[in-house]
Amino acid sequence: MVAILQTPGQPTQADFHAAISSRSDRWFAACLKITRNRAMAEDAVQDALLSAWNKRHQFDNTARLDTWIHRIAVNAALQLLRKQRPAAFEPLETDVEDASETPEAVHAGHEFGKTLSAAMTQLSEFERICFVLKHLEQWRLREIADEVGSDIGAVKQAVFRAVRKLRKRLGGLRGEIS
Repeated sequence: MVAILQTPGQPTQADFHAAISSRSDRWFAACLKITRNRAMAEDAVQDALLSAWNKRHQFDNTARLDTWIHRIAVNAALQLLRKQRPAAFEPLETDVEDASETPEAVHAGHEFGKTLSAAMTQLSEFERICFVLKHLEQWRLREIADEVGSDIGAVKQAVFRAVRKLRKRLGGLRGEIS
């Protein structure tokens, strides 16, 4: 179910409940990939929901409510990182799984996720954030540069270095990934 407003105008409490029930796991997963900390990811989603509710009058009806909240959640995760700037990141404890997949696909995805998480620890914080926003969240380079307070060239370099490092670390998995 996609959270699309049933009526034009400001999102209602029912619209928010529908978006939360259908998409909150995706918001949490995105925040967890950025922060690499379960508590910070939970805080980011909670902050995002509170912010979205308080600013619901600013919602643009040309967008979907769930994608608007997703964007706010990612920004909240980045904001939490800016405040804390942890020196080292912990590996992900768990991944959010899609119940529609086969057990084998879930296991393979979980194993790949653990391997990717381990490989991502070798990235600098800037490289990891740029990589996650570009390749996992599908942001444009200009959006990333604006959000992290950098120029497009630096973002391109960070994404390039991250991809190169990850390819090197994950090179043995090429034949296993379909």
